Amino acid sequence: MLLKRFEAKTLPEAIERVRASCGEHALVVETRPTARGFLVVAASPDGEAPTAAPTAPRAAAPRPRDQAGTTSFLSKWTRGFQPLAQKALDFGLSETVLRAVERALLGTKVELSRAGDPALPSLASRVLAALVHTEPGLEDDSAAFRTVALVGPTGVGKTTTLAKLAARARDRGERVAIVTLDTYRMAAVEQLRTFAELLDVPFAVAHDANDMRRVLQQYADCDRIFIDTTGRSPRNRERLPLVEGTLRAAGASTLLCLAAGTRGRDAQLVIDAYEPLGIEAVCLTKWDETVAPGEALAAVVERGLPLSHVCIGQEVPADILAADAGQLARAAFDCETAEASA
Repeated sequence: MLLKRFEAKTLPEAIERVRASCGEHALVVETRPTARGFLVVAASPDGEAPTAAPTAPRAAAPRPRDQAGTTSFLSKWTRGFQPLAQKALDFGLSETVLRAVERALLGTKVELSRAGDPALPSLASRVLAALVHTEPGLEDDSAAFRTVALVGPTGVGKTTTLAKLAARARDRGERVAIVTLDTYRMAAVEQLRTFAELLDVPFAVAHDANDMRRVLQQYADCDRIFIDTTGRSPRNRERLPLVEGTLRAAGASTLLCLAAGTRGRDAQLVIDAYEPLGIEAVCLTKWDETVAPGEALAAVVERGLPLSHVCIGQEVPADILAADAGQLARAAFDCETAEASA
C-alpha cells in the first residue's frame, strides 16, 4: 500500500485532497494537527492513485469493501463506530470531524465491523483529541500573549471572561492591567472598572489607536494587559477596520470568544467575520448553557484554530478551565459516563 501525505490549513481541505488523489474509498492511516493546519496520511485501496478512465471499455472491477462489509466507503457508519458516532452527533460534532476520526480508526487494529470492541471508545477519543489544537499561552509566560484582546459577538461573555482571565493571571503573581475599548454598551465601562477595583489592578479606557499607545506606555511594566472590545454582530463588519487598527497599535494577540451553544453555520460566520483581525486562540464561553456544544467545537477544529479555555459558569474566576483536548474528546463520545457506569 503506497501511503501519501496530505497537508492543508483546515481539516475539510485535507480530507478533500485525500478524496481527489485517492478516491472515495481512500484508506486513512493517520490524521493529526500540525503547526500549519492538518496532516492526513492516506492511500487508495488498491495501493495506487486513481487514473483517468480508459477509452476502451472494460469490465468493472469489484468495488472494495470497508470494515463494515459494505461497498460504500464510510457508509453511515461502520457498525462498530455507529454507537459512538450517534453520541458525538447528539453532542453536536459535525460529520466532517467524525468522518476524519473514523477514517483514522480504519488504519488501526480496532474492530469496526461489529459493535462492542472495548478499545474503540478510548482510541476514538485519542484520535479526536489529536485534532483539537490547544493554546496554553494565556496560562504561561508566553510573550506572544502579553497583550490580549478579547473579541466576539454581542452577548458571548467577553467582559466576564476577561475578568476570569485577569483574576487567574493575578493569582499566578502576574502584574495585570485592564483596558476597554467598549464605550458603546451601556454601563460596560463601569462594569469592567468594578472588576478592576475588586482585583486591585489598574484600569483605563482607550477610544482610539493613539489612546491605546499612550495606555500601553503607561502600563509598560505589567506582565499581562487584557483589552475588552465592543461586541458586534458578525454580519456588521463596518467597524471592524477601526478595531483592527487599534489592536494593531497595541500589538495585541486576539482571543475570539464564541458561545458554546452557537450553531455550526453561525459559528463559521463568526469566525469568518473576525478572521481579518487574526485569531490566535478561541475561548468557548457559556458551556453550561447548552447540551450540544459540539457544533461550536467542530467549527473551531475544522478551521484549525487553537482553543485556549472553556467557560462553564458565571463565577469569577472559578468557572473557567484551560482547554484539555482529551477531556473534550471524552465528553464528545460520552466516555466518562460510560466509565462511571461500568
